Amino acid sequence: METLQTLYTPALVAVAPIRFSIPLYQRLFEWQEPEITQLLKDLQTAFENTPNQPYYIGMLTAFKQGDGFDLVDGQQRFTVLMLMGIAFGWTDFLRVGNNVRLSFFARTKDKQYFESKINGKPHAEYTNVKMELGIKCLNDFIGNYKGPKEQFINYIKNNLTFFISYLPHKYELHDLNRYFEAMNATGRGLENHEILKVNLLRELTDHKEHYTKIWNTVSDMDKPVLRQRYYDKEDIAAFSERQKRALLNIEFNSELFECCNDSRSTLIINEEFKTIKEIKEKNEIPTRQIRSIGERSILSFPEFLLQVLWLQLSISERDVTDFFNVHKLQETFKKCLNRENVELFFKNLLKYRIIFDYFIIRVSNNDQNSSTYTLAGLDERSLSIQRERLIKYQSMLYVSTSWNIWLSNALKYLAADPSKVEVISFYNELVRFDNLRRKDIETLSLKYGDIDRYWFWRLDYYLWEKEVQKAKGLQNDAILEYSFKANRSIEHLHPQTSTIPWDSDNLNSFGNLAMISSSFNSTQSNDDENVKFARIENQVNGKFILESIKLLLMYQKVKEKNVNWKMDLAKEHGNEMIDILINSFEDNEDYQEIRSKLLSQKSYQ
Repeated sequence: METLQTLYTPALVAVAPIRFSIPLYQRLFEWQEPEITQLLKDLQTAFENTPNQPYYIGMLTAFKQGDGFDLVDGQQRFTVLMLMGIAFGWTDFLRVGNNVRLSFFARTKDKQYFESKINGKPHAEYTNVKMELGIKCLNDFIGNYKGPKEQFINYIKNNLTFFISYLPHKYELHDLNRYFEAMNATGRGLENHEILKVNLLRELTDHKEHYTKIWNTVSDMDKPVLRQRYYDKEDIAAFSERQKRALLNIEFNSELFECCNDSRSTLIINEEFKTIKEIKEKNEIPTRQIRSIGERSILSFPEFLLQVLWLQLSISERDVTDFFNVHKLQETFKKCLNRENVELFFKNLLKYRIIFDYFIIRVSNNDQNSSTYTLAGLDERSLSIQRERLIKYQSMLYVSTSWNIWLSNALKYLAADPSKVEVISFYNELVRFDNLRRKDIETLSLKYGDIDRYWFWRLDYYLWEKEVQKAKGLQNDAILEYSFKANRSIEHLHPQTSTIPWDSDNLNSFGNLAMISSSFNSTQSNDDENVKFARIENQVNGKFILESIKLLLMYQKVKEKNVNWKMDLAKEHGNEMIDILINSFEDNEDYQEIRSKLLSQKSYQ
């Protein structure tokens, strides 16, 4: 395919007279808080470590159409850039003359919404909810950023770098449609891990086919490499035995691979890229899945590759800036993996994938609004409560702590002797590691503006655990079914803008705060406490998913005392919650300092 490729940044686009349109065959904007936040976190890391270097987000594909270009691939990323332009005030980037730089073919409402946001005018008739939440997410991230905000925003504008590949004008519309469908159907693109695979296989002299099979087997992170073989009518007992056999053979690569579902298949993907003209027409309507329903891994494959590499290296060999940046995948492997250790890496890839699938949680997207967590291994029915604790604690770490921190330690612990790991021992190791990480923090504040969101997640875990320990009949089902989500917004129960103002200390105290999703926070706005409590009651009654156990307890305290939410009640609630955090650390010499710091956050009359 002959194309013209040009490098851009938002700053370079701002001075270029180019306009883009989202074609009708493109799906709607689907990026949500996790994707936008991850991009911002990666940009923050790059800004703080290599402020003079470009940060690449890949390739966009465009096709000349009239006086502008259709975005054949990359509309999600470019739409996020436009949302950045709105949030960060990049007026030169947002327009070309009097026209908005990005338009939407046959989507009049989205076009009008975008126009209104850029003009700063109200849009009462229609709101694109996902774009609105995207703008809020961008504003929240910058608002909470502790570093130099303006410099960071300027870095994004001048250093966020992408290529635009312009398809030749000779292609017809039906060719473009088939090209786009083929890209979506195969999931193909400029994947760094595919290039890495080829480079690593080149370093091997023997067993290339075997290691190619291993790579292809483990690369689909959303599909466990060990799962019931329905074509063999494998029952649960036989499947469980195969899992245990894999753990017993964890250091024996050939025997280990024999346990995998796809070990007998060649699984060698045809790497030949077809031209658009060679793609056959299809009569089927392309499927468009707005959000995947079913289980998925908590890691992407590039993240898993970096995790395995980290575990294989010595401490001194890991001394690489921005090691876990997936956009520097090839660069990191080139620096860290010597040729003589490539075969060991392929073996470790299978070893850690088996361990990962068996011991580490998976996310199950039940519908548009809820996520739960599952665990494939450690199926010990007599320890059902302990197993649930393990799942809950992992899910708390998943949303609160960078994966490369807690997973590195967990996988190292599990790999020592996975066949002998039990539910309680693994749970205790996770808690021990997490507690040790927290005990030596220099400063600790539970006040709004300073608080680390981790403390909200930790509190909700121990509130859940406290509920589980209650006698049957006294338990609250809403709390028992609570599921951790990657919430990012801290809510003041008594609003910051109120006809009955509180002083700053009480308004921003831990007792008046809860952490909820951005979408729920935008619903709350500056409503008074009674309106907010009405929404909580809907969650308790099962009409909606519970957002925060802490917020539920605030509602229950008001209901129990039959009073309004006041400062003395916020103090009382805050002290009770801080006591739970204090008691979550053992009362021994190791944790006296962290317990004292938490104690100092309590409010006194």
